[in-house]
Amino acid sequence: LDVNLAARIRSGIFVQGGTSTGRTHTDSCAIRQKLPETAMLNPFCDVTTPWTTQLKLVGAYTVPRVDAQFSATFQNLPGPALSATYVASNALIAPSLGRPLSGAAANATVNLIAPGASYADRFSQLDLRFGKTVRVAGYRTTINLDVFNALNSKTTIWSAAITSCVL
Repeated sequence: LDVNLAARIRSGIFVQGGTSTGRTHTDSCAIRQKLPETAMLNPFCDVTTPWTTQLKLVGAYTVPRVDAQFSATFQNLPGPALSATYVASNALIAPSLGRPLSGAAANATVNLIAPGASYADRFSQLDLRFGKTVRVAGYRTTINLDVFNALNSKTTIWSAAITSCVL
C-alpha cells in the first residue's frame, strides 16, 4: 500500500512525501511435499513477514532574490532482516540423514530462525543540499554542497559539485 502527496505551497516551496507499507508471503510447502530433498534442512516452507512501513519526505525552497536553494530528504526505514544459521558438518548430518550429503558436500547451512521473523532497529537518514546559482558571461553555474546522512555523525558524507549550462 503506497500513499504519496505532493504540494507547491508558495512560490519557491515544494514538499512531497509518502509512505509504503507491505509484507510478503512465501509458501513452498506443496513443492517440498512432492520433492522433500529440495529443503531437508530448512523447516521454513511457509513464511509470512510482518508488516513493514517506509516513510519518505522531500522538501525544497528557492530564495528568489539570491538564487539559492535549500532542500532536504528524510527517510525512515525498517532495519534489515536478521538471520541465524548453523553450518553443520557432513559427519553430524549423515547419521540422521542415513547417507552422506549429496554432491560430496562437506557441510550444509541450517536456518535457526524463520526468515523474516526478526529485524534490526529502524533507521532514519536526513540528506541536505545547499545550492547557489551563479550567472557569468551567458553561463549559469550551480554550486552545491551536499550533506548525506546528517543525523549519523559516524557516517556523514560531504560532497560538493558544480554544474553549468548555457543560458
